Amino acid sequence: MLKKSVYLCLAFSLPAFADDNTAQRLWQSTRQAVENQDRKALKEETFFQTGMEADTPDQEHTQQDKGEALFSAIGRNDWHTVRSLLDEYRRQPQRDPDIALFAEAALARSDGKLNEARKHYELLLQRQPDFIRGRLDLARLLFEDQLNKESAEEFAKIPADQVPEAVNDNIRLFQSALENRQKWQGSVSTGLIWSSNINEGSDGSECLHIEELGDIWEHCQNGESSEEAFGINYETAASRRFQINGHHGLNTRILAYGKTYRNHQKYNEHTLNLSAGYQFANAKRTVTLAPLWEWGSSGQHAQHRAYGARTEWNETRSRWSWNTEAEWKKQIYFNNDMKHNNHRLFSVFNTLSYGLRDDVVIFGGLDWQQRFSEEPTESYRQPAIRLGAAKQFAGGFDASFYTLLRHRSYKQENEFLGKRRRDNEQIHTLSLGADRWKMAGIKPVLTLKHRRVNSNIKWLNSFKQNEIGISLMKHF
Repeated sequence: MLKKSVYLCLAFSLPAFADDNTAQRLWQSTRQAVENQDRKALKEETFFQTGMEADTPDQEHTQQDKGEALFSAIGRNDWHTVRSLLDEYRRQPQRDPDIALFAEAALARSDGKLNEARKHYELLLQRQPDFIRGRLDLARLLFEDQLNKESAEEFAKIPADQVPEAVNDNIRLFQSALENRQKWQGSVSTGLIWSSNINEGSDGSECLHIEELGDIWEHCQNGESSEEAFGINYETAASRRFQINGHHGLNTRILAYGKTYRNHQKYNEHTLNLSAGYQFANAKRTVTLAPLWEWGSSGQHAQHRAYGARTEWNETRSRWSWNTEAEWKKQIYFNNDMKHNNHRLFSVFNTLSYGLRDDVVIFGGLDWQQRFSEEPTESYRQPAIRLGAAKQFAGGFDASFYTLLRHRSYKQENEFLGKRRRDNEQIHTLSLGADRWKMAGIKPVLTLKHRRVNSNIKWLNSFKQNEIGISLMKHF
């Protein structure tokens, strides 16, 4: 019996499955940072004091005392007392309807009924245009409700010489936040990175013994060997909203990220993602619908372009927020040898965030992606789950941990490999930041990342990858 050995090292390589959660992760972290800036403006606000407040009354207080007590309770955000005093005040025969209307507006705002509160404040100011406290509260309400132009106009009407300096400081805080809303907001980071496996090599092999016409052939297949390298990593995300009319506006978004490796240029990668379209925004909800365009390069050559559309729904409450982002895009490769990988990709990302405390946030998400490729063996569906937490420490440090688990199931068996590919992937990321070492708004960040793919075609598609990055980050 003749025995022959044939060793086949694949001359071609299937395109590696890129760590394509970068865009979604980058956008989610940037969006949350922008929301935190708005919350910071509201959190740092001190109560508007105008000299009209009084101590909480006892049972002997007169009608005038009850009116003053209403102002005092509103200034303390003591809504239980406001409700009880307002009921008593309404029963007074000589009550002032404007004081009652002011209390009703404040209660509606505290209950989240911003449209109702706005109507009360505007009616009150029609009757009492010089009522400074009412105008302050209306301006703040408009700020919360994302009505930036209207809020700026109300703050501008308040005479600086008629309010205490503490109130003027508060007004300047809001005006600064309004100016920031009109600018580009986002983050930029760049730094050094080390990767243990830039080519996603499996370091594996597989040998099969095939009997044919009385002969036994040994068929060996070898995957790529892993390569480690140092490089430079960068990530940028920026968005800007242009208010057109009321809650309606135009939102633009830019994402740019990539890696370059020294002496391993063929593994360099760069991605630019642009989006601009309609956005509705108020205090609780943001809805975006926009076309998108993407360009990517691999090595030293342009690799692909893509176009499509995205929609985003964001619900925000005091402690939690829910975000759903859906995206469809068609990706086209420039290289004729890669044309068979042209595909349409549909993605849905769902994220729930909850603030356990002011310094601790937990979050999780359920995702779905489905790719429809011109080559059926490259089409797949991919469910995923994300879990994470972030902590701000009193010493000026912060930490976040992020885990992503996903399963890819390909549509059709690869005839050459004799299997239908299935992958289980996990990504774990730990980031440590140092605000106490921040200079010019730039802080150092240490990132540790472990990625692992377990595939049923182990010799070709299974791999492990570790990354260590030290970068400088700035939010703007």
